[in-house]
Amino acid sequence: MKADLHLHSEHSWDSTVPIAKYIERAEQLGFGAIAITDHNSIKSHAEIRKLQQRTEVLLVPGQETSTRDGHLLVYGWTDLVPSGLSMKESVEIAKGGGDLVLCVAAHPFDFFRGGKGRKILSAEIDGVEVLNASSLLGYPNWCAKRFARGRFDIQLGNSDSHRSAEFGTAYTRLSECETVEDLLKQLSAGIAEGKRIGIIKKSTRFFRRKLNRMTD
Repeated sequence: MKADLHLHSEHSWDSTVPIAKYIERAEQLGFGAIAITDHNSIKSHAEIRKLQQRTEVLLVPGQETSTRDGHLLVYGWTDLVPSGLSMKESVEIAKGGGDLVLCVAAHPFDFFRGGKGRKILSAEIDGVEVLNASSLLGYPNWCAKRFARGRFDIQLGNSDSHRSAEFGTAYTRLSECETVEDLLKQLSAGIAEGKRIGIIKKSTRFFRRKLNRMTD
């Protein structure tokens, strides 16, 4: 199954995509799981609890926390992790708030988007995003993949979508899972696949956001 585990919805300051729209896209493209990882927000959690009853696509609870050492993807039913802390402190808070919580460094070598590179080693993270489709250049992904090799079993591919047209460009391929818990336990066996969204889509997003004309 294919899983895109880094998506931004209308609960993020820089996206207007309804969660239902992502579910629709996932069903159309044959994805088995998605994660809504809004910036410093878990407003999506209450919504996906309801929406899960209407779809077979697994809806993974998530958040993208802005830490002093870069962005952190947090997966699992846990409380909101405050922004502005060190990544180590953020991981400790996240894992203290749920029974099965995984923490993955997002685009750690994309210095244009808050990446701090090797500083992520100061935190006890579970894995690294090695293919982020929203990176403008391929070099940050190459660095992340090289860095993660031999250090982390969990190496994710994600679209980091802020518009529905970007969904699924990169993803993680997994064995079939029946529950969110099964999926989280199998992430270490996932394989990152896909490509970057490209300069045109990336530029479109940038200028729409700057002009306050973001669409889903």
